[in-house]
Amino acid sequence: MGDAPPSGAAPSSRFRRVAKFVVLLLLLVWLSLVFWNSAKPLQPGTHVVSQTSRLSEADVDFLFESPRQSASSQQADAVARDSAAIDRAEQLIVLDQSPVGAEAARHLLARQHARPNLKIVLVTDRGSEMLGGSYSQTLASLEQAGVVVARVRLDRLRDSNPLYTGAWRLVFGWWSDPFDETPGEISVAAWSRSQNFKADQRQILIADDGSGGWIAVVAAAGAHTGLVLRGALARAMVTSELQVAAWSTDDDRLPSAPPMGSRGVGSIDARFLTEGGIDTALLDALSAAGTGDRISVAVDTLSDRPFIHAALQAASRGARLQVLLARNRIPNQAVAGELRREGGGNIEIRWCTREPETARPSMLMVQHRSDLWLNLSSANFTRRSLEDLNLEAGVELRMPARAAPARAAIAYFTQIWGEATPESGPAEESAVTYWRYRFEESTGLSSF
Repeated sequence: MGDAPPSGAAPSSRFRRVAKFVVLLLLLVWLSLVFWNSAKPLQPGTHVVSQTSRLSEADVDFLFESPRQSASSQQADAVARDSAAIDRAEQLIVLDQSPVGAEAARHLLARQHARPNLKIVLVTDRGSEMLGGSYSQTLASLEQAGVVVARVRLDRLRDSNPLYTGAWRLVFGWWSDPFDETPGEISVAAWSRSQNFKADQRQILIADDGSGGWIAVVAAAGAHTGLVLRGALARAMVTSELQVAAWSTDDDRLPSAPPMGSRGVGSIDARFLTEGGIDTALLDALSAAGTGDRISVAVDTLSDRPFIHAALQAASRGARLQVLLARNRIPNQAVAGELRREGGGNIEIRWCTREPETARPSMLMVQHRSDLWLNLSSANFTRRSLEDLNLEAGVELRMPARAAPARAAIAYFTQIWGEATPESGPAEESAVTYWRYRFEESTGLSSF
């Protein structure tokens, strides 16, 4: 007879089988979360491409920072502009802002007390104060006054960092709620959530003007650059924001959107765009550009592959490109090298010389012979901003180049281009850096 197996062999074998089963089950669940949350249906109010509204020159103001103003003065002007719109409203105010500024909150409270029947909806990404979110006390005081506060449920958006977020949903997501955290505390849950790289970056204010009309303020990635619009386009903005609010809160006091107005009269065609709608508009504008056209780009971070490919194709057709980037942002150095190397001499790169903390615009202009196409938005030109992963908002304008808003936009870009530093010497040509950026951009395992 052979020797009997050790008494612990059978339990050990069973343990290994159970362990393998558990590991395989967790792997399957993780992969399921990764795939589902990368491709699940979009939430209402996202990927918006509105119908075209016709606006007059008087209906559009292009807002930009002046080199003669300090940053604090520019901020004060932006606050005063928003406050004036809030203080005139009689029917409805919809504000999407993250974080909520103290002055904006004060004016909302004052207007709600002055007009108890006024409907006010605030859409915000509160997050954690440790991560720059709105103060919970501010949101609570607004709610107590009767304001509908919709804290955006970012987990309902598609995952921009799916490999990490799939594991996060498995371990933390089912019990971690940013609205249950103690403000100011740096907790493991708050830090782990921040690595999902999700945000509501829309900066929109829509309000009636107190005399039957509507006004909308859309801020670009730079808080001091934006557009003030009057007229029918405001309805598309309100509709999108109320839809986002509806899946972010259970509050049954959400108002309905105002009725659709007339298409309008004027020489400027305007559309409201969000997320992937911004992406489509950018690519369409680049694909239509060719010989004799000038393309002007100013953006904090440029990494989106379809955008880069479309820009290079426009350059190959003879369009001239001016690209203004932030030198300190990943992966701008690698992208600048690619654009210069493959642009055939039709692409010029400059670097923004302002301090890193200074907000920069996010804009694309295409100048045809007598027309100007302008896209101004909150979105960086990255996968995360343009592929329906973050919440972003912008406006597209098509107008005669002689129109006042067009002349203001051209003058603004000329100003910041003149302040910028021309690219000198070789840009980042490291193959390791380039392919690292490509890997991080495609997987979402990055902060851009």
